[in-house]
Amino acid sequence: MINGRKSLIQRVLTIPNILLIAIGIVLIFVPQFLGVSRMAMVTRIMIFSVFAMSYDILRGYIGLVHLGYGLFIGGGAYFVGVMFLQFGVSYLNLLLAVVGVTIYCVFWALVVGRISAKSGFLATAMVTMAFGEIMRNVAERWRTVTGGQDGMRFPVPEFLANRANMYYVSFAFLLIMAFILYKFTTSPTGRVWQAVRENEQRAIFLGYDTNRARTIALLVAAISGGFAGIMFGLFNHFVNTDQFGMQMTYNAMLYSILGGSGTLFGSILGSALVISFQTFLLDLRHFHSIFDRWLLFFGALYIVVVMFMPHGIAGFYLSWKEKYAAKKKLRMEAAAKEEVSS
Repeated sequence: MINGRKSLIQRVLTIPNILLIAIGIVLIFVPQFLGVSRMAMVTRIMIFSVFAMSYDILRGYIGLVHLGYGLFIGGGAYFVGVMFLQFGVSYLNLLLAVVGVTIYCVFWALVVGRISAKSGFLATAMVTMAFGEIMRNVAERWRTVTGGQDGMRFPVPEFLANRANMYYVSFAFLLIMAFILYKFTTSPTGRVWQAVRENEQRAIFLGYDTNRARTIALLVAAISGGFAGIMFGLFNHFVNTDQFGMQMTYNAMLYSILGGSGTLFGSILGSALVISFQTFLLDLRHFHSIFDRWLLFFGALYIVVVMFMPHGIAGFYLSWKEKYAAKKKLRMEAAAKEEVSS
């Protein structure tokens, strides 16, 4: 029992878990020490972390590239905005928006799943990009409801209008979604996703229904992305057609790749790094106008990370951890052989 208890403690008190616990404790007290602008930045990081994690389910775990991923964050933000503007601000309407977004995301996930089952990698990527553009055009043309290119500003419940309350709701949202997505990726379904990513033909040979696995991944990612869209709309009190644009897809892709594609929690690292770095550079605009072009600096950072950490930050850590464990095992074996020989 003592040995079992020790091994359990050793499994729980690993460096990543200790860091996660420490970061969680710090985040709980962030609103008390940061101003409104910095608190808003951290809230944005948490919302986009969920969006990036949902995209990582597709690209990192099952190997599917969806170039119209703004479909989901844009759909979530528009649903909650339209519900509040057309039917009034209430938690019932927020719940109805959640239901509506879920149905909307399920529809698009099933459509994309059907197409990806019959089309190749490139065709799926191009078709999904077209779907995103279709929805962006619908939002632009339907001005009476969506406000067109100007977008629409809408009220939110009084509780969520408070930045500190919105921060804690976003924090809870991140924790819940991270736990759910982690459980999916470590389940037998998640193992099948990774098998499809590595070698789909071998997965088919082993008897797995790869089309079904791909559709499940699309459903999980789409619904998670749609919920992130609802949170993004509640946070901004505003939505426009840019949410359906390619830039939102690029953001999700960039965050997940930089943090570590296929690691899930690397998306949190990537989101935090990019958004905080962007905010830091934009704060330097009063020193020189070059900082308005923050993408130049970020491009240089991205090149450095790709050169020295091709698998992202989390991927680099996992690779180092494996090498360290292998060296430790070799040292233990060598020590055991010396002890036996002596």
